[in-house]
Amino acid sequence: MGSIKSTVGLYIAIFGLTALVARGCNMAWNNKNVEELGRHTVSNATKISGHEEFTLYPDGSSDLKIYPGIMGHRYMSSKLYQDIDGDQLVDRIRINGPEWQFNRLKDVLVRSTDYSDYKDEFDKADRKIRKKATSLK
Repeated sequence: MGSIKSTVGLYIAIFGLTALVARGCNMAWNNKNVEELGRHTVSNATKISGHEEFTLYPDGSSDLKIYPGIMGHRYMSSKLYQDIDGDQLVDRIRINGPEWQFNRLKDVLVRSTDYSDYKDEFDKADRKIRKKATSLK
């Protein structure tokens, strides 16, 4: 019985250490703050392997690219929120499938035509982009 507990404990320790190393690498690769040509991009690691990149442009418009945090964008879908006119309301949502899929564009939602059908998705995106924009000011 003791050897089973030891083996299970060893597997848990290996899994925990692997997750910790993966998170550390994700933070080292993706936590960045870049300002150039009037653009300001902040990238933050999320969860084990995901990250979010927020870019604020000189005209006030912005983008928020969300890479999934569980398996990464090579295996999961990613999203791009675009605030084209700088009013902190997302004008377009682009949803891409994982990198391994060919022709991975899944959908493009446009606020002027799709808001009533995807209200929750747009409202969630608005909150995220507003939060990112206010953190840069």
